[in-house]
Amino acid sequence: MHKHKIDKEKSRKLIYSGRLLNLRIDTVELADGKEAQREVIEHPGAVAVVAITKDNELVLVRQYRQATGEILLEIPAGCVNKGESGEDCARRELAEETGYHAKKVKKIWQGFATPGYSNELIQFYLALDLNLMQQKTDPDEFIEVDLVDFEACLSMLKHGQIKDLKTMLGIQIADWFIRGEL
Repeated sequence: MHKHKIDKEKSRKLIYSGRLLNLRIDTVELADGKEAQREVIEHPGAVAVVAITKDNELVLVRQYRQATGEILLEIPAGCVNKGESGEDCARRELAEETGYHAKKVKKIWQGFATPGYSNELIQFYLALDLNLMQQKTDPDEFIEVDLVDFEACLSMLKHGQIKDLKTMLGIQIADWFIRGEL
């Protein structure tokens, strides 16, 4: 195994501070002694919830995403609030976006979304034993809820009908977890 040398951080400069994200420029010293700049998006972290009904349907949300210019089919997800646990965030986001409350919520995986330029860590949760209550989306969210058969979702992944990577990964990880392969 290679012993990778870590860039030595020399300075950080905050370029933009937003409601959700910050952008900074880091100056680093590389292994060969040269300097380079790295653009870094600071993110508070997120959860993504694979919620499965008793009828083996995934609870998905359909919403327009400004960054892509498309309506995407996704698993419910959202940012972790300061001081909030991942599990509490998963329960909150599922309830707000879909109206479903889960009796069972279990963390099944976590990983960095786009480590080339962001520190966003996504925690994936499996939510089971669901009860439908009432959707309570944020004022700027317009979300439709779709129930899609789990096997149909796996087929949609294979055929490129789901374009959101966290959704693709969440569904696949949940499948491995349910099958006992994880």
